[in-house]
Amino acid sequence: MITKIFRPFWSYDVQKTEEWLSSMAEKGHQLVKINKGTRLFIFEQAEPRKRTYRIGFDKIQPHLLSKVLLDDGWVKILQSGRWYVTANEQPQKIIKTFPVREGIVKHNKSIGYIFASVLIYLTIIVMFNLIIRSTLFFQDVPVHFVESPLWILTYSSMGIGIALWVLALYSVMKINKINKKLIAENTHRKKLQGSGTVERRLSQDEEKWLMRSGQLVVKRRIAWMYAPDKLEKWLEAMEEQGLNLFRVGKTGTVFYFKIGSPRKISYCADYQNNTDESYFDIHRDAGWKSAYVSTSSFQKWTLWSREYSMGEEEPQIYSDKSHQLKHARRIAVTYSCMFIPLVIFNILFIGANIHQMFNYNLDKIELLNMILFVILILIYGSFSIRTWLYYRRLSKRYNYNM
Repeated sequence: MITKIFRPFWSYDVQKTEEWLSSMAEKGHQLVKINKGTRLFIFEQAEPRKRTYRIGFDKIQPHLLSKVLLDDGWVKILQSGRWYVTANEQPQKIIKTFPVREGIVKHNKSIGYIFASVLIYLTIIVMFNLIIRSTLFFQDVPVHFVESPLWILTYSSMGIGIALWVLALYSVMKINKINKKLIAENTHRKKLQGSGTVERRLSQDEEKWLMRSGQLVVKRRIAWMYAPDKLEKWLEAMEEQGLNLFRVGKTGTVFYFKIGSPRKISYCADYQNNTDESYFDIHRDAGWKSAYVSTSSFQKWTLWSREYSMGEEEPQIYSDKSHQLKHARRIAVTYSCMFIPLVIFNILFIGANIHQMFNYNLDKIELLNMILFVILILIYGSFSIRTWLYYRRLSKRYNYNM
């Protein structure tokens, strides 16, 4: 007996899909195929059994399980394109190793970037239309509506656009949430395996008491990611003054320091478009500690720290100067691509209404709108300029040292 079940968004939440596959196996449904095009799961009737499933994604086809996984009881039961499904019939409590999530996290990020671009594009179009309509409304420009048999196409396009916007928003939020769960799952497993020690987090009441007693100092650094070298020097100077970095807030702009002894610590604010488990393992094995990891899907910053002794050469997370320059250029290009289109959009809006300003036809609301757009141009423009100044500072420093 063949059973076919349609699951359109199964890849958005592989953990939930794995639990569902386990429940199907207990009911006597054995997975034999996943149809990528139709999103159908195909099962054959079999003996009920308890199975732990793990879904993976690998650019290399076909994916081969390592000897460690095979020895631990894992078996690959099928592969559909780059997706593959493994199963283990041992009790989950005694399973020591699990297939990595790295491929799924990378795949989800790629899909998330695509939907985020669609979301931003559609949002800008909607904002532009609203601005045009509000401008016509405040100018008291007569608008004549002409009936047309082609209006049905307009409404259909609007409906498709709204549906696409909702789908993009749902996809971005869902993928971001699931990626956090997958990364947290791997981190939790490493803790259970004793791969490292975790410092106890102070409660809010304990932090408040330390702040009242003067033992905990809170500092804020807004928009440091556009000049990360200045943040690094600032943190290193704070450590030399005896203000030891304790933690960084979730937004990455609030820094908590404990009053302690002066220390020599090298800091590195590292931006990566994609980060995986191996990225953190490599740097931690080299003696670096992650003081902060951003949770945003669009700004993947990690703040690394490493203590060193007096008289010892300051450690650098990347010793190759050309690599550091490429890294700085990537930051500048990334943020320029993000902010320059917004600057152009605001300039075009001001240009379309500049004639009213010279004719003194602007009312208070329109004047406030113009001031707001000027402020946005200055903010977005400054962000982009600061990243290129950062790249220029590194270029001068390395050329001088060479």
